[in-house]
Amino acid sequence: MNSFSRKNKRLAALLIALAVFLPAPVLLSGCAEGAQPGETQIFTDSAGRAVELPREIDKIAPSGAYAQILLYTLCPDKLIGLSAPFSRNQKRYIDEKYWDLPVFGQFYGKNATMNFEEIIKAAPDVIIDVGEEKDGIAADMDGIQEQTGIPVLFVKATLDTTAEAYDALGEVLGVPERGAALSAYVRETLARAAANRARLAAEDRVSVLFGNGEYGLEVAGAGSVHAETLEVAGAVNAAVLDKVSGSGRDAVSIEQVLLWDPDAVILAPDSCYGDIFDDPLWAGVGAVQRGAVYEIPSGPYSWLDRPPSVQRTLGVLWLGNLLYPKLYDIDMTEETRRFYALFWNCALTEEEARALLENSTFRRR
Repeated sequence: MNSFSRKNKRLAALLIALAVFLPAPVLLSGCAEGAQPGETQIFTDSAGRAVELPREIDKIAPSGAYAQILLYTLCPDKLIGLSAPFSRNQKRYIDEKYWDLPVFGQFYGKNATMNFEEIIKAAPDVIIDVGEEKDGIAADMDGIQEQTGIPVLFVKATLDTTAEAYDALGEVLGVPERGAALSAYVRETLARAAANRARLAAEDRVSVLFGNGEYGLEVAGAGSVHAETLEVAGAVNAAVLDKVSGSGRDAVSIEQVLLWDPDAVILAPDSCYGDIFDDPLWAGVGAVQRGAVYEIPSGPYSWLDRPPSVQRTLGVLWLGNLLYPKLYDIDMTEETRRFYALFWNCALTEEEARALLENSTFRRR
């Protein structure tokens, strides 16, 4: 999640414009079974803000891509809009009834696109932001809440706090059993990964280059949130940079890759997997010569990054099985089907699950 910046002139202008015609902030409220009309609850979010919410929440707007993904897996029928429309590939895994939800845009980043007028007209009970905590997040959320009159929550959901996010949001949104089921899967996966890392001797760890971009030469350096899944799965991030940017796409030369000499290369779904084995640029890289190059599965979102979402939970198991099959003794076809049924309510056939894994787990050269 990119940090909301008060230097973002476009967003600031939108907020100023809203302040002109909006009435004073109004708490939206509903009534749960057995509750009085207008009854509310207080939720303390991950930024330490005590936010007053309706006791019953039926309408939610996501702030961006990660919020959209997490909320769809938790309570899709409560979503009244999207931050971005579903792509053709994503629609293969998303129930058709959600395809045409209105698109509100996103709060954050240099290309912030949130249509505040439309989101106010839609009148959600709450706007929810999910992801990595940034400096000034509390003030940012307060500013948007004050200007829109809609409660705004921030819930931290890094890879190691995703289970807690599901539990917290499950409770406040009135779907505690669903939240508990999803958090249990995440906890089980991370516990398994921690146990497997403890069994790995330093000399047995596989070094991996995570390549992005047209030529695979944009890397997520060690310590980047975009490369978290590598470290959780027990891999060593081969990309050791003097300075890691927040973008997770630091450009390097092929000469630098040759010096790093990774044991394996994994490529983003939109990178150069289809060409790398015939590309003279990569011909001298040992991992390419050995055929140790794999494409990250993607559908409805990447299993590793872009955005760094709950899909990474399955990504941990996929990468662990790829690099350490004896430690991660998993039938990845069945695990993929299990994950998609639980998180996406999507019943994959065996063939569909294998297709997702065709350039990695079941790749043949």
